[in-house]
Amino acid sequence: MGSLELQVGERVVIGSAFKEWNSVVEALGRGEQIIILRKGGIIEDEGDFVPRERFFVLFPTLTHEKRELLKKFFPPDFSEDVIKIKYWAQVVLARKVLNKETLEKLDRFHIWKNEVVEERFHRWQKDEVWALVVRVFKLPKVLEIKNDPDYGGCKSWIDVKFSVDTSGSLPVISDEEFQKIFSEVKSILEEGEN
Repeated sequence: MGSLELQVGERVVIGSAFKEWNSVVEALGRGEQIIILRKGGIIEDEGDFVPRERFFVLFPTLTHEKRELLKKFFPPDFSEDVIKIKYWAQVVLARKVLNKETLEKLDRFHIWKNEVVEERFHRWQKDEVWALVVRVFKLPKVLEIKNDPDYGGCKSWIDVKFSVDTSGSLPVISDEEFQKIFSEVKSILEEGEN
């Protein structure tokens, strides 16, 4: 998945969600990070994590999230029964990271502590992790959805039982700021491929 552009104000209807720790969703939604590092959950449909969607809503979860595993913690503003969907994302770049040096260089671009990143990298005796660089947008209105048993489990992707019209969404950081951070992250990821 290479680079792609979406014009602000363009309409996208989304039917997939990406589950991530609530604090990471908030960091993404506040423009404090633009990268997602993912190995995959225990019950991924494809066996391993696959960056299968270009557009998705960010689905906050408290499963496995612990304050001590994060550099920055955001308390949840939802219950496990009703989930608040505030943001959606567009994948701009997806790369598999195959060395720890690259992950160390990416450390300042996310809120996970090093032990989380290392555990993901080494999980299942396979030294690799996916890096998704995402452009995040804030929905004009928070969607409150009833949690569903189908949304549970340790997996990255869920097919949601609602669709999200992105009309009126705004990027959480300016084009200029995003391009600056994106250029730095892309450079680190490309360096790691050589």
